[in-house]
Amino acid sequence: MKIAELFNGLRYMLNNEQKDLLSTIKENKEVNRIDLDERKQEVAEQMTRLGLIDRIYNEEKEQVSYKLFNR
Repeated sequence: MKIAELFNGLRYMLNNEQKDLLSTIKENKEVNRIDLDERKQEVAEQMTRLGLIDRIYNEEKEQVSYKLFNR
């Protein structure tokens, strides 16, 4: 487990899977759900429920993506 700084200086304890996903989102600004394997999709959903990342549904493309909050 590691402490990561998310947004506005918020520090949160993350496990290795969450930290890997967070670094992927930081690199790409936004990650589509179809680009993630099944395990990372579940980790992304857990992080969304915790309020650590934002889930966005694009109605035109009919796909879900994840990104960091704009705070």
